[in-house]
Amino acid sequence: MFRASRLTSIMLIVSLFLSACSGITDSGLSEKQVEKLVRASRPGNPSPDVWARAIKESLEELGQPVDKEHVSAVCAVISQVSAFSISPKNSRMASILRKKIEAAESNEVLRLLIETRLDQSASNGRSFRENIDSISSELDFEKWYDEFTSASITKPILLVLKKDASDLITTAGSMQVSVKFAEAYPKKPRNAGGGNVRDMLYTCKGGVFYGTAYLLDYKHNYNDWKYVFADFNAGHYTSRNAGFQKMLARLTRRQVDTDGDLMNYENGKASPSVTYVTFINFLKKKEVEFDEKQVLKDFSKEKSYDFEESWSYKTLAELYKKRYGHPIYAVLPDIPINSPKFVSKNLSTKWFANRVKERFNRCVRTKI
Repeated sequence: MFRASRLTSIMLIVSLFLSACSGITDSGLSEKQVEKLVRASRPGNPSPDVWARAIKESLEELGQPVDKEHVSAVCAVISQVSAFSISPKNSRMASILRKKIEAAESNEVLRLLIETRLDQSASNGRSFRENIDSISSELDFEKWYDEFTSASITKPILLVLKKDASDLITTAGSMQVSVKFAEAYPKKPRNAGGGNVRDMLYTCKGGVFYGTAYLLDYKHNYNDWKYVFADFNAGHYTSRNAGFQKMLARLTRRQVDTDGDLMNYENGKASPSVTYVTFINFLKKKEVEFDEKQVLKDFSKEKSYDFEESWSYKTLAELYKKRYGHPIYAVLPDIPINSPKFVSKNLSTKWFANRVKERFNRCVRTKI
């Protein structure tokens, strides 16, 4: 009896070891339970089993819990962003393409080249001009653009515009994740087909895997999923940084936008912002000894978890705590969502986070 129990324990340890080595944690909800949450998130979903498998596999491969909260978080984002479509339909894609063509045609030489190419036949026998009307998704856009610019007559367009499809379509897949993030992410999904990362994003598994990675695979101390959803929309740590700005605004009684950007960025280069200058002036007014080079170094960490371990963050949090009782870790950033993909001009990161949180709450309440 003892020997059998001992053997069972050894086998369990070996199993756990092999699981850890493979990077997959096979635990939590079953595929059928995940499927029920998918159905609740998108009633009438034609292939809930396929989506459930992709979500469960992605969470396991990323080492994330396959529990009700994490599955519901992924489902809520997919439902909000694409309604469970690997390539979300968007009626404005054709209009976006026409505007880009019009902008390019401001150059007379380019106008002649583009107009000539538009009247040529594409692989389906119709002209490129006629095919614009049938573009209804980012994938359609990419296929049209790639074929349109494949002929030697249109090479000058790329030389002048210095753009290809990857420049024009920067997010892709069912969770509209950044293509650059996916290309830089160290892990690769299983069962997502061959080809490059962009191709994988247009598969069910690839889109879910990279979107889930961006949603969940980063360290933070949020106590509410709405901040995670806001970060998904506006960038990691945007909600935390907005919390820092909120504390600074209350302590100084000055206007500090809660946009989550502690520095200004132009062409990838950082420069002092209103938040930075306000913080420096606040330290001087409070006669707090500081090294401005250190503050600048601290602020340069705003896109990482390390910022909240910095002198600048801890100093402001402590001063705020002394005055108001406890620091503010996060607030929803009020950032307008400006994109030609959307008709409404009143959308914001706060709106997005609250909408996804509503979907998340409904999903979590589902009985499985």
